[in-house]
Amino acid sequence: MMRLRLTAIAGISSALLSACSAGSITGNDAVRKGRLIYAKECAACHGARAEGAGSTLSAVGAVPPDLTGLKQRNDGYFPREFVRRFIMGRLEKDDPASPMPDFSMVGLRHVYPNGGADGEVLETDFANLLDYLEAIQE
Repeated sequence: MMRLRLTAIAGISSALLSACSAGSITGNDAVRKGRLIYAKECAACHGARAEGAGSTLSAVGAVPPDLTGLKQRNDGYFPREFVRRFIMGRLEKDDPASPMPDFSMVGLRHVYPNGGADGEVLETDFANLLDYLEAIQE
């Protein structure tokens, strides 16, 4: 009986510890959804791990930034509103010829391949993408 209790306690403890150690990237539904959106819309340029080395690197002629260091480059603060405005084309780019798409114009064409949501970026999807980007900061 005591052995059964100890086994049960060990099993529960192990499950709780693995859930905690898995981090917010795997434990948060919004972050998981954001990761899927990132994979469909951003990874080709910014890389699967968001480090700026995607498969289209040679095609765009520019090195996309490492998105995992946004917080580090901003004194430990994730610039969520800046990132939102930049992605949605609400900020003037340093390089007007930059290959970075204006997602307010193109929408999430890979998330909605059939033109769903009238080409608009749904706020929930965009918030999930930002949650994911915040969760991957080093």
